[in-house]
Amino acid sequence: MNETGSKMKTLNWRHTGWIAKDFIFAMEQQIIGYLTIDSSWNFKALYTDEETKLSFAQRSFWDRDVLITKDGVAIGEIHSGLFGQKTLALLSGEKFTISTSFWEQEAYWKTEQGNTIIRYRQAIMSGMGKGSIRIEKSLPIEAERLLISSGLFIRQMTRWRRARKMAVIILVIAAGSQV
Repeated sequence: MNETGSKMKTLNWRHTGWIAKDFIFAMEQQIIGYLTIDSSWNFKALYTDEETKLSFAQRSFWDRDVLITKDGVAIGEIHSGLFGQKTLALLSGEKFTISTSFWEQEAYWKTEQGNTIIRYRQAIMSGMGKGSIRIEKSLPIEAERLLISSGLFIRQMTRWRRARKMAVIILVIAAGSQV
């Protein structure tokens, strides 16, 4: 895929507070959508724009898969693989896989054929609450909205799951040292 030519467009994303639960997607200076993560414990979120309302909800505490609904109707599911691989399976039969770079500064949505259609880049250090998204221009707008929002949701969900695991490990170690 040629990412330098006219085949790609660029969006920007940023979170609006220290907790990183509210995100804005913008193209140039125009806001195009919002992602609000309601809870980092049960992983629920809502993406909205002028035409779309997508809800993300983890099936249960034990089931890590996330159901995606559009206007209350199920459209797909994010599956979590054994080794952290995340796949978005739509009821239409389409499947996409998200992968990350080693330090997770970049993430990529790929088609089943292995073509990268969206690439996230996160700023480093002082700008970690923002980044850019390069999108294949030929991607239908509904797929674009679904993928940009679910990709950012997945990245946040993965980080919070790691933080939860670390908190539990620290508590176990602390409890073990008390004995």
